[in-house]
Amino acid sequence: MAVLNTTLQNAFTPEDYGKLVDAEVNDKAVAFQAATVVNTSKHQVRFPVLVSDPETGWYAENSPITLVDPETNEVVVVPAKVAGLTQVSNESVEDTDPAVAAMIGKALARDIGKKVDAAFFGSTVANGPSGLLSVEGVQVVDTGAGWTTLDYVHDAKSQAMANGAELTHIVLAPDVALALSKAKTATGSNQGLLETVDDGVRLAGLIALVSPAVASGNAWALDSSQVMTVRRKGTTVSMSTDAAFGSDATQVRAVSRVGFGFANPAGIVRLHDVA
Repeated sequence: MAVLNTTLQNAFTPEDYGKLVDAEVNDKAVAFQAATVVNTSKHQVRFPVLVSDPETGWYAENSPITLVDPETNEVVVVPAKVAGLTQVSNESVEDTDPAVAAMIGKALARDIGKKVDAAFFGSTVANGPSGLLSVEGVQVVDTGAGWTTLDYVHDAKSQAMANGAELTHIVLAPDVALALSKAKTATGSNQGLLETVDDGVRLAGLIALVSPAVASGNAWALDSSQVMTVRRKGTTVSMSTDAAFGSDATQVRAVSRVGFGFANPAGIVRLHDVA
């Protein structure tokens, strides 16, 4: 919908008010924090995957060594476009401080971050990349009805290690994060389960992140070296008066191209109530 004076709050219009405050939550996309970020200018990126090591053996001295090939595979990631477009009257652009068009451009870029996370922790997206829920062969830890212990995280680490992954991050749904933040080491104790360190909060040694895009009651444990978020040419915010010349307006556009690659599905662990 076009942003016109009739749809703007008074502080956006020519009255002489104080500087605008951008109160939108500026959350970074977790998909870029819990994965290996690869920037590219190409249409697609191919990641070589070493499925198994070449086999070695014991040999007598001065005897031929058998040639053995490793088992290999590849993951192909094609970044998909997520974009937004809105229109602002030129009067609003000229008479606000800071420029309303620039602020709306930042808001569009932030919403792109939210859409990226929704895709990353989701299943399949029309015209977009497939997320974690679409990946077959992931490990599952049954947390039962509630999160009251870190044993689930240790179980996840064990399962991932058995499948060639060394977990680095765990991403929690907000309700899971709240439950764990209130959980104590023992009945009657005020000591919490969470381990706070200089660079944030850790659960059983894993970097803990929280995302509203994770389904209620769920958490995902990941090895960031085996999960790739590919971004093509970054997020761009552009403004133009050409298309809206007849309306004496400025159009603001934000575009990003993002895709995901999961090199070792068996090393990904989903923690949730299976029942």
